[in-house]
Amino acid sequence: MYNNEFLIGCCYYPEHWDDSDLDKDIKKIKDFGFNVIRMGEFSWSMYEPEEGKYDFSFLEKAVKCARENGLYVILGTPTAAPPVWLAQKYPEVLCVDANLNTMYHGGRQQHNHTSKVYREFCKKIVEKMAYTFKDYDNVIGWQIDNEINCHRSLSYSDSDNRAFRTWLKNKYNTIDELNRCWGTRFWSLEFNDFEQITCPYPAPAYKNPSWVVDFLLFSSDAAIEYAKIQYDILKRITPDKFVTHNGIFGNIDNKKFTDEALDFMSYDSYPAFNERHKKMGGRDCGCRLSMVRGLSDRFLILEQQSGPGGQLNYLLPTPEPGQIRLWTYQSIAHGAEGVLYFRWRTAIYGAEQLWYGIYDHDGKENYRSKEIKKIAEELTKHSKELLSLKGINQVAILCEYHNVCNNQIESFAGDDFNVIYNYLNKQNIKCDFIYDTKDLDKSDYKVVIVPHLVIASKETADNLKAFADNGGAVILSARSGTKDINDQYYRKTPPGVFSELVGAEVEWFTRIPECSEQEIEFNNKVVKAETYYEVLNVGEAEPIATFNSGFYKGKPCFVKNENVYYLGTYFNESSACVYEDIIKKYIDIPFDDLDKCIEVFNYTEYTMFLNYSDKKVSIPYTVHDLLSGKDINEMEGYGVVLVKNIVE
Repeated sequence: MYNNEFLIGCCYYPEHWDDSDLDKDIKKIKDFGFNVIRMGEFSWSMYEPEEGKYDFSFLEKAVKCARENGLYVILGTPTAAPPVWLAQKYPEVLCVDANLNTMYHGGRQQHNHTSKVYREFCKKIVEKMAYTFKDYDNVIGWQIDNEINCHRSLSYSDSDNRAFRTWLKNKYNTIDELNRCWGTRFWSLEFNDFEQITCPYPAPAYKNPSWVVDFLLFSSDAAIEYAKIQYDILKRITPDKFVTHNGIFGNIDNKKFTDEALDFMSYDSYPAFNERHKKMGGRDCGCRLSMVRGLSDRFLILEQQSGPGGQLNYLLPTPEPGQIRLWTYQSIAHGAEGVLYFRWRTAIYGAEQLWYGIYDHDGKENYRSKEIKKIAEELTKHSKELLSLKGINQVAILCEYHNVCNNQIESFAGDDFNVIYNYLNKQNIKCDFIYDTKDLDKSDYKVVIVPHLVIASKETADNLKAFADNGGAVILSARSGTKDINDQYYRKTPPGVFSELVGAEVEWFTRIPECSEQEIEFNNKVVKAETYYEVLNVGEAEPIATFNSGFYKGKPCFVKNENVYYLGTYFNESSACVYEDIIKKYIDIPFDDLDKCIEVFNYTEYTMFLNYSDKKVSIPYTVHDLLSGKDINEMEGYGVVLVKNIVE
């Protein structure tokens, strides 16, 4: 990622502490074993206390101190938290929710991305910041903004209305074309002029789905355009420094975001959010980490959990001894080339008093600080090995943003890609996320999972057919291929554009009533349909699963047409075993004799084992752990083992 070094460090906020703390804090951070700190992303009110009056002196002092102590620095642009004078003098910069409530100064992300006034102030502060730090050789990179769309992902202000109309004009050119694509003759929604169109505010009845999906697509483009303004400035003034962002959040096409406005995507990893629900729930964070890896082959963790996280109305579980190390290696196993812990010391004031860092409010050593210090030593010692963890997964899951938008408005069905991913992950079937089908024919994937691709084109169908014709397995599921890019239904029997590929059509379908359930006979086992299911009329396809009750008892629910599978239902954790059975026909699954609490990552030169249980777990062979330097045949609770060439 940078200078062939694994980056290990923390987020540090010099503005939160007395000036006298700076030198001793930075020295302690260096002595801790860290080589990088992230600073500066929430300090606009200090950089520009009054309009046009800039002062970066406190941050310059911190950057210089870091340089003197041999620390790299990643700086964040401060645009996620504008100063109060800006909002008071220019209220048009404020975000407005769907009920026309203005988001006032008092938290963060209260601005809207489309305000021309706000964008101009962002340009000025980012440009001033870039010029100020361009010659500091220890400043190696930039983080644009902070967690864009974390707290709110949509805005309905006057500037959003204006920007939405411009976006629609560029897309449709004429109002007649928009009316046609939106189907506005339904319920007398026809527009005579683009100026009549607003963001989709609440209405007595349900809103036009094409209108809402376009608004979601526009909102994504607005956020990306807002980020790209900063990216272009930073690359123009500091071309030697990388530009990233700590995503990923809602209502952004993160693939487009990465391609157009970043050098690579990064991530903030907080597994304790999942630990609220169940033991070993932190393992499911691998889904998001894999999504980031699909955006950027290698990336940074700009915030790695180091303590119990919390806001005023919640508090996450405190990491148990060993869990921080486990979660750190979870990030690395998925492709992180650097890990920065949030944060060095817990804030004594403000909204994140309960968001604990490496040190508590008292600044004293604790079990977490001791554990992280040992992790830093270990990561530094094994930097070369960790940076060489390269591997190719054989299974991909398609996550196409247009359908993500559609699933928001057709929420009766939702989506189950995360359920499928998490189930397969627990069987140590590793999956990548892909965001388009156009390059599938050039990939090394053996299986591509296409969950509920409601909006689909003939081009997508052709791409999947080419992949299947080349020997790859395509697994489609219920409601696929039924809508075009305007969110209008095809005048075709489902699965619409995929009918020829699937070799079957939907004869009957239903949303499962809450008072009933449906079971499916598949591969000598019984699985339950989830949410919605379809009865299939088989043409050229081969039935591989049938219903076992109802007037359609014995009729197909799953079919196979050469290398194409169509599964006419949604899935939960217990029924997702269907995917495992199909995938095993196309790839070999190593280490299927391990306890299910152990996750395995098999790379070209190395194999990593992660134990998500708090108990010791035996493994059925003796291996040499490079991290401990010992031969072992069992893993400690929350243990991590790195082995060279166990499987080549």
